Amino acid sequence: MHPHSMAIEVWCEETWGERPVRISDWANHDDIVQVLIRLSSSVLIADFLMDVDGKLNIQQHLHIPLETWNPGSIQGLRTSEGKTRFQHRRRSIYLSSELRVAEWGAALLEEWLMSMRSAVNRPKDRTQRLNEMKRMKLSVERNLESASLVKVSEEHERLDDRLDQINRRLAN
Repeated sequence: MHPHSMAIEVWCEETWGERPVRISDWANHDDIVQVLIRLSSSVLIADFLMDVDGKLNIQQHLHIPLETWNPGSIQGLRTSEGKTRFQHRRRSIYLSSELRVAEWGAALLEEWLMSMRSAVNRPKDRTQRLNEMKRMKLSVERNLESASLVKVSEEHERLDDRLDQINRRLAN
């Protein structure tokens, strides 16, 4: 277990409203703690700095929600300054390159997100399927009711009556 797991879990709960599903070390030396974090529907790359009291303070983070992720959209590159740059869309974060290679981190994040996406598409149990079918039935009923020709014919009759009234007024 990561020596700073509890502090990272507290930070996740305060910042993201949930406990992490998984925490993987990227770098942990001196006063730097860099981790990859899996949440329920997103991943985080976080760079913490430990103060003299042993408290973790977030320096920077990159949040990648499942809904904005596409396979292969996380890039991990080693820079000429000896850092690793992770990039998703137009946002990036720079981490230490001492312990791991950039491709490992990008592959881990992609793997986590891919498993989240497959979990969303995984077959549901009987109760979930029944509830989903009931919701779909209610939605179809509402759509059919709003598309009903009865309302259209009533509106047509009302407009015809109104036109007749207008024609009578104009004739007088």
